[in-house]
Amino acid sequence: MADQVTAGLHNTERNGHVHFPAEQVVTHDSEIQIVREGDRYEVHLGFLQFRHLYQVTFCVKDSLGEDIEADPLQNLHVRMDTYQPTEDGEGHQVVVIFNAHREKVLEESLKITDSKDKTKSITLAFHARVLGKGQGTPAVRSGIHCLSVDWDEDSDVSDWQGFN
Repeated sequence: MADQVTAGLHNTERNGHVHFPAEQVVTHDSEIQIVREGDRYEVHLGFLQFRHLYQVTFCVKDSLGEDIEADPLQNLHVRMDTYQPTEDGEGHQVVVIFNAHREKVLEESLKITDSKDKTKSITLAFHARVLGKGQGTPAVRSGIHCLSVDWDEDSDVSDWQGFN
């Protein structure tokens, strides 16, 4: 059969392999993508898996002081775990805990402030495509590590016998 092309994806039916055009492979980098727009940082995490808890480590260049903070109650699905100034003194290495709590496209934001000057802040906007159960296992990007999986709420089997 002839090769099929769908949205830039080449699927060769005779051998069952999927091939991406060279220009798409460049955009599927294994590193976390960070795009700065003023005081807002778009942090692209790539593909993650539903109901997985991840530790995400990355660096941002910022003008905040050495000590920074983030209100742990501002977002239930992403929180700053640790941080440290970068060796060059031009930013911070930040470690966040990210909960992939919903399937499809997920965006969560976290505001980080200078602990001595609250008028200085940056916003981290995390973007992820979250795959549901049975949709495959993504190859996570460098700097992202799975901490735990929570399938309890998604259980299809119940011991409950109902009312007699």
